[in-house]
Formats: sequence, structure tokens, C-alpha cells
Amino acid sequence: MWQLVINIVYSACTIFLVAISFSLIFSTVRFFHFAHAAIITFAAYASYALSAGASAPLPISIVIGLLASSGLGLCLERVVYRPMRNSGASLLILLLASLGLYIVLQNTIALLFGNDTKMIRGPDIAPTVSIFGARLTDVQIAAIATAVAILLAKLYLVDKSRVGLSLRAVAADPELANVSGIKFDWAMGVAFLLGSFLAGVAGVFRALDVGMTPTMGLPMLLLGVVAVVLGGVGKTLGVAIASVLLAFFQQLASWKLGTHWEEAAAFLLLLAFLLWRPQGILGKTLRKVTV
Repeated sequence: MWQLVINIVYSACTIFLVAISFSLIFSTVRFFHFAHAAIITFAAYASYALSAGASAPLPISIVIGLLASSGLGLCLERVVYRPMRNSGASLLILLLASLGLYIVLQNTIALLFGNDTKMIRGPDIAPTVSIFGARLTDVQIAAIATAVAILLAKLYLVDKSRVGLSLRAVAADPELANVSGIKFDWAMGVAFLLGSFLAGVAGVFRALDVGMTPTMGLPMLLLGVVAVVLGGVGKTLGVAIASVLLAFFQQLASWKLGTHWEEAAAFLLLLAFLLWRPQGILGKTLRKVTV
């Protein structure tokens, strides 16, 4: 029983890391950044290349991998999305461009590293800790602690800081924010930089825990998007609650029906929310007003 609880907590934390990184970008730019899935994968493979290929120490490899994922996200925004946006491209065009970027990046990673599962760490068994009889690896403990730290930082530092308020202002009304002195392009760059860094954190933890493949980012992104929809776009606490709820249903489905039901359970939960509470867990229902 306690192992199930621990699995739910760990799964919720990994979902939250992806969800909050996607929400940070989506709430600002308002289009589905599909290439975010490739950013998740890129950080893991960059860390692997430095650790296994260049024999760099693992902590240094991970830090450089996370910085590389941030740089790649910022590069996509500056080189691809910004020129398209300045030329008047619609959100649909940006979505298609993002999908194309994901396919190119994913296939490039597969070409360079192959499609087989890679491990950042060696074949040695990861040390574990027992909590009420349940087993947790050091990677899982680190992932839980990181997710909690990011949640608290987002709630009490980022959302209330000048940068956080600027991003929220741009998301609410770009023209009014620009008049107030908040540059739209600057806000986009910050959102992609921070969002890509957090996505990289999720990817590295996943790779350290169960290994990595070139396609691992897409399932992780889709679960993160489901958590954002359930929790409400821009609602940090709502996304955290949705991540726990999503992890609970996934682990319950895996326990009772088998692991192949995990993704089905997630999207059934999404469908139920879209039918009965489309505004999300902490979203507010808008009242129709006739003038």
C-alpha cells in the first residue's frame, strides 16, 4: 500500500515538472509549443553525451545539459518563432512550425544516438531508501524534492517577482503590457528560457530513473498538458493538484488493469473534466452577461 502511495507521489512530481514548464510558455505565447517534447529529450541526451562520450563528471554533465536545453529553447524562439510572429503568422502556423521542429529534433537525436534505450548512469543498482516498507531510489527522492522546491519557488517567488508579474501582464494583454514598458519579445525569451530549463530537469530525472529514448519526450509532454488543462492554465497550485490527481488515476489503473492502461486513464480523466468542469480545478466559471 505504501509503495503505491510513494509511486503516486513520485509520478505526480514528474508530471508537475513537465506541466509547469509547459504552462510557463503556453500562458505567455498562447500556442501549443510541440517542440517542447524535444527539449525534454534533448537535455537528457546532452547530459548523456557529456557523461558517456566526453567522460565528464555526472553533476557537471547534467548542469551543462540543462543549460543546453535552455539555450535550445531560447534559440527556437529567437530564430524560428519570433520572425514568424513578426511577419504576422497565425497561431495555427506557429503550431505547425513547432510540430515540424519536434520531428526534426527527435529524428536528429535518433540519428546521432540510435533508437535503443540509453542510461546516463552505469549499470550499478541505484541506492534505495525504505519508507514504511516502500522503496525509493536516490533519483526519485531528488525528483520529489526538486518538484516541491520548484512549486514553492513558483508560488512565492516567481509569481510575485517583477519577472513573474511581467510575464502575467504580457499573457493577459500584450498591447497594454507594451505600453507599460514591458517588451513582448523580452517576455517571450524569458518564458522559453525558464520553461526549457524546467523541461530539461524533468527529462534528466526521467533518464536517470528509467533510461531514455528519442521519443520519450512526447508522452511526458502530453501528460503535462493534461495536468495544465485539469489544473487551469496559469494556475500553479491547480497544476500541482491536477498532477497528484492524474498520478493517482494512472497508478490505480496500472495496479488494477495493467501498465498499458496508464495513458488511457489519464485521457479518460481529461475527457471527464472537459465535459463537467472545463474551466479546470481552480478555474472560475465565466458568467454570460447581456448588455
